Amino acid sequence: MKLKIMNLNKSFDGKILLRDFSYSFDDTGIYAVIGESGAGKTTLLRMIAGLEKEYSGSIIGGGIGQVSMAFQEYRLFPQLNALENVIFAISDKKDKAELDKAQKMLSRLGFNEKDMQLLPDELSGGMRQRVSLARAFLKKSPILLLDEPTKELDKENAEAVLDLIRETAKDRLVIFVSHNSADIDELSAIKIAIQTS
Repeated sequence: MKLKIMNLNKSFDGKILLRDFSYSFDDTGIYAVIGESGAGKTTLLRMIAGLEKEYSGSIIGGGIGQVSMAFQEYRLFPQLNALENVIFAISDKKDKAELDKAQKMLSRLGFNEKDMQLLPDELSGGMRQRVSLARAFLKKSPILLLDEPTKELDKENAEAVLDLIRETAKDRLVIFVSHNSADIDELSAIKIAIQTS
């Protein structure tokens, strides 16, 4: 089912974030949501994910079960190490196949075996971000939402994330928020502008 947004209106604390916003997405491809700070970009992702319920208009094709998302806040389980955080989020099975998938994804994102055993409070901000991204990339869903996916990453790790976005977008719809115009241009993303009211 295609993701379709129709006549979306959203206000927050008396400020209009989205006014009569409509958009139809393809089933696959890369879309970048752009706009000034406070324009409602992250709020739009949260609405597509089904996490934000108070709005008028309709969103067809999104919601829980259809979406995986990497937030700016990494939302890691503090008692689980990096590898366990990824496995827990992608499957209730803890078999070798799931373990291999999680290890390979973290390895692609610059983790060595020792790093994978670290707890969240032992990880740098960039490492926590990469664990969050690994979970989102591996979770099976037709829509992948990414909020500032390269914000805390060095050039090498940012390139690894951009490569994963390109690969993923062949089979899934990827929608991301970024203030980094170089990332948007490098991915040849379709731009969706959110205007402040």
